[in-house]
Amino acid sequence: MVFTSKNKFDASAVQQFKANSSWYLLLGIGSVILGTLALIYSFKSTLISVLFIGILLVVMGIFEIVQSFKLSKWGSFFLHLFLGVLYVIGGFFIFSNPALNAFTLTLILAIFFIVSGILRMFFALVQHIPHKGWLFLNGLVTLILGLLIWNQWPVSGLWVIGTLMGIDAIFTGWTLIMLSLQSKKIKLNADNYTR
Repeated sequence: MVFTSKNKFDASAVQQFKANSSWYLLLGIGSVILGTLALIYSFKSTLISVLFIGILLVVMGIFEIVQSFKLSKWGSFFLHLFLGVLYVIGGFFIFSNPALNAFTLTLILAIFFIVSGILRMFFALVQHIPHKGWLFLNGLVTLILGLLIWNQWPVSGLWVIGTLMGIDAIFTGWTLIMLSLQSKKIKLNADNYTR
C-alpha cells in the first residue's frame, strides 16, 4: 500500500504502527480463537458476559458513591449517592442469578433491536441522506434480528448474548489481523510525513 501526497501522516505514528503490527496480529488471532470458543460454548459465554455486566455495575456503583462524597459540597450529592447505590444493588442482583438475568437482558436486547431497526428504516425513508439504501438495509437486518430473538425468547436467553459476543470478537479479531497484514505493505515517502 502506498500513500499518496493527499494523505499526511505523523512519521512517528506510522513507524509505531508498523513496529507493533505483530501485536495486532497476535491480538487478532487471540480474539478470533476466543470468539470461536464463545460461539461453541454460547451458554457458558452468555453466563460469563452477564456476570461481567454485574461486576461492572458494582464497580461503577462504588466509584459513583465515592464520587458523591468527593462532590459533597455540590447540590448533586444525593443524586450521585442514589445512582451509586442503585448500580451496586443492580450489579449484585445480576451477579446473584446470571441465568435468570440472561433471559431479561436478552428480552431487552430484542426490544432494542426491533425499535432500532424500525427507527433506522423510518429515517432512511423520510430523510434526504446519502446511502439511504444501506441505512434502510441495516435497519431491516436489525429488525429481523430483533424479531428472531423475540420469537425464540425465552430459549434465546440461553445463547444470544454469548453468540453476539463471539461474533463481535471474531470480526474484531479479523479486523486486527487484516490491519496487521496491511501494515507490512505500507510504504511512505518523506513527502507524506507531517512534522
